[in-house]
Amino acid sequence: MHRLSAHLSMLFRELSYLERPEAARAAGFLAIETWWPAELGEPWSTEVQRSELQVALLNCYGGDIDAGERGFLNLPERREETVRNFQAAVELARTVGGSRINMLAGLLVPGVSRRRQLADAASTLRECASVAAAAGVTIVVEQINKLDIPRYLVPTAPEVADLIEAVGSSSVRMLYDVYHAARSGMDPLKEAPAYIELIDHIHYADCPGRGAPGTGGVDLFQLLDVLDGAGYSGMVGLEYDPRGPTMPTLAFLRSA
Repeated sequence: MHRLSAHLSMLFRELSYLERPEAARAAGFLAIETWWPAELGEPWSTEVQRSELQVALLNCYGGDIDAGERGFLNLPERREETVRNFQAAVELARTVGGSRINMLAGLLVPGVSRRRQLADAASTLRECASVAAAAGVTIVVEQINKLDIPRYLVPTAPEVADLIEAVGSSSVRMLYDVYHAARSGMDPLKEAPAYIELIDHIHYADCPGRGAPGTGGVDLFQLLDVLDGAGYSGMVGLEYDPRGPTMPTLAFLRSA
C-alpha cells in the first residue's frame, strides 16, 4: 500500500468528489491522484489537506475529457492558455502538497505535419518546464494508445521518450501507463524496465478492459516485483474502472 495511490477520478465514483479522499484513506491508501479538479475549488483542496494524504499526481487541465479532448500542447494558438493552465496546476499542487503534474499532449490536427506538431508540443513543454523548475515540480507526459484515442500525439512509450528528449529538461519525465502499453500490444513487464531512468510515475489498470487487478492479463504484483528489480521506487497509481462500487475491487490490497 505504501507505493499505491488511488486515482480519485476513476475510483470511488459512487461517492461525491469531496467524499473520495476520506474514502481512499479509510481503504488504507496513503496517497491519491486526480484529473483536473479545480472546478471544485477550495472545498476540495481543504478536504485533501484534512485527509493528510500524499498527492502523488495532479493533471493539468487538458480540456473536456468526456468530450474527447486530451490536451493542447501541439496547438500554438493555445500556447498562452496552456501555460496559464499549467501555472494554475502549479498553484494547486503547492496548496495540496503535490509535486508532479501530468500534461496531456493533445490530438493530431489534420493538415499539419506530425513533425511540426511534435515541435510545437516540445516548445510549449519547454516553457512550462521553466515554470516547473522554479516551482520545484515535475511535469510528466504519458502515452495513450491509438485504439482508444486514435489521434493521440504520442501513443507509445518510445514516442513519449522522443518528445521528452526534444524538450531537454530534467523537469519533464515520463508517466508510464501500463494499460495503454498493453492495449498497444506491448508487454509492460518487459517495456517498463527499459525506460526506468525516465519514468517518474506509473499508472496501472488491467488489460483488456481497463478493469481492476485480476480482471485481465497484467498481474499487478508481478509488475511491482519487476519494477522493484529495475530499481523503481516511485508510486503506482491505480487508474482502473471498478464498474460499480470500488471497495469490493480492493480485496487484493490485503496481499499488497
